[in-house]
Amino acid sequence: MKPLSLLTALLAATPLALAEAQAPADTAQLADIVVTGTPVPTRAGAIAAAVTVLHGDELRGRGLRFVQDALREVPGFYVVSGGSFGAATSLFARGGESNYVKVLVDGVAANQPGGGFDFATLSLDNVERIEVVRGPASVVHGSDAVGGVVNLISRSGRGRARVGGSAQAGSFGSLGVEGSASGGSDRLGWSGGFGHFGTDGIHAFNNRFETSTAAGRLRLAPDASTGLALAGRFGWNTYAFPTDGSGALADSNQYSKGRTLVLAATAERRLSALVDIVATLGAAETRYEFADAMDFAADTIGFGFASARRTDVGRRSADVRTHFRPVGSLVLTAGGQVERLGERQSGWASSNFGGGSFTDEQPPFDRTRTNRAVYAQATADIPSGLALNAGLRHDDDEAFGGFTTARAGVAYSLAEGPRFRASVGTAFKAPSFSETFADAPFERGDRMLRPERTRSWEVGVEQVLAGGSLSLSATWFDQRFRDFIQYVATEPPTPTYFNLGAATARGLEVTAALHPLRGLTISGAYTRLLTEVTDGGAGGSLEFLDGGRLLRRPTDALRAGAEYRIPDLLHLSLVASAVGEREDIDFSVFERVELEGYWTLDASAAVQLVRAATEARLALTARLENALDAEYETVVGFPARGRTLFVGVRAGP
Repeated sequence: MKPLSLLTALLAATPLALAEAQAPADTAQLADIVVTGTPVPTRAGAIAAAVTVLHGDELRGRGLRFVQDALREVPGFYVVSGGSFGAATSLFARGGESNYVKVLVDGVAANQPGGGFDFATLSLDNVERIEVVRGPASVVHGSDAVGGVVNLISRSGRGRARVGGSAQAGSFGSLGVEGSASGGSDRLGWSGGFGHFGTDGIHAFNNRFETSTAAGRLRLAPDASTGLALAGRFGWNTYAFPTDGSGALADSNQYSKGRTLVLAATAERRLSALVDIVATLGAAETRYEFADAMDFAADTIGFGFASARRTDVGRRSADVRTHFRPVGSLVLTAGGQVERLGERQSGWASSNFGGGSFTDEQPPFDRTRTNRAVYAQATADIPSGLALNAGLRHDDDEAFGGFTTARAGVAYSLAEGPRFRASVGTAFKAPSFSETFADAPFERGDRMLRPERTRSWEVGVEQVLAGGSLSLSATWFDQRFRDFIQYVATEPPTPTYFNLGAATARGLEVTAALHPLRGLTISGAYTRLLTEVTDGGAGGSLEFLDGGRLLRRPTDALRAGAEYRIPDLLHLSLVASAVGEREDIDFSVFERVELEGYWTLDASAAVQLVRAATEARLALTARLENALDAEYETVVGFPARGRTLFVGVRAGP
């Protein structure tokens, strides 16, 4: 069955689309206050942008381990992975590029300079909630926040001390364990978590993947006017992969290693009833290492028969802002930010084209740049049901100079009626370090590059019916991308990167959730996405063809699910997903091809076995992914995982 026909059939069978994640009773209050969409914590209903809040306990309760699996359920988001566990994983938001989503950990940017981010190893350990803002958000978060923002927020730690853990084993020799602890009061809160996952991978050889995460947060409120918070997240991983760039199984011993560290420190002080000040210090460090030794003693022919490289990226940031409440619900925010970014690269490759082997050292690369920004925003949440958001930001970067972004939005809620919202904004993505500073034989940067930019608008409506049992929403968005940075082969000393090309992405996001019975939620989401390259830029580019579609973005995507709970006894979840055709590049023949649509079915269950008088629990868990063993690819040449089963136990309150 064609995916579009399947989508139509599923939509006809169930008038639902995936809802914004439903919060359990003990976290429902958190879902109503969002800290990512505006500089000041704001009621979700007062934000004009599309916001989704995903709750860590809910996600882990369904057996999810990685953030990428949670983001697949966000309307307008499409996750693309190289197949096996640990393979490079990208996120496309509302048709934008894969480096158009800002990723934050407790408010601190974790992207590579230039916006890239690999979701392959980002786990849900110690995550209290994930706030997702769809649409342009550069006014608040600067570069890279073009298609949206994903902010992981650590457990705050409240109530009596709680300790929990789980262990799972499953297909492909997989084993995962995790543990957590948290507790505290209004004055002091703490949390910590650790997780490890390892697997042999889906390929027959050289596909071992292991990743570990340690995370924690400390919160202190010495008095009613002061708040302090420290948070940290450290991850390390090793990934062995036998595939070359086209997906062929060609190497028995190449592997990569990575490690990431993100630290956040925040101080808040209420100076008076009208004024408060917030300061945030952030640091993010990423190291990526790749090594490929000779496969055997006689493996000494060809380009790069042995190679290694290493990249170290660092970010340091300081942000200070003041909130002024002159009257009623009006909040005026003014702030400034300084960020220092650095990247170091080193490497070598041994080659032999028949005339003897030789080794090339990668030219030294050690660059830094500083970005300074000032911003102002006004928000108003008027009791009559009207909410207003408006903001302006100017960035001054050592690499590309100045850039100004703006955003404005309005939301209006009728009494016992629908909520309408509309917003318009601009956003940008800075060039990467290679695009700006590279000086290699086949790659030369250009310090005159402009940032990639977008202009976007959206309108939406939300309605709650049947006494809160049915929630519906629909959003239409329209984005125009300009100044794509493209690679063009040139002769030295001409740069190889140019601002070329333009495209549009527009579409419809529909969501709904129904609670027909106590403990039962039926939900789903449908996204219709239309993309078009309006200016191909560099002649002959397979990626940007005039009048063609943007690569790897499905025109249709649907998720429909059901979740059933019997407190202290049973938790069942079932999710069906259908994805339409997409276009990609087959690098084995360097041609554009069309990937067939696919649909998958995932199920999970948790059965409570023991509940002690202290409320400690022991549950048996199971998760079945791709239950019908569908064969599909999100990247040409890299098959996705087939049917995968995990079983385990979970202990804790």
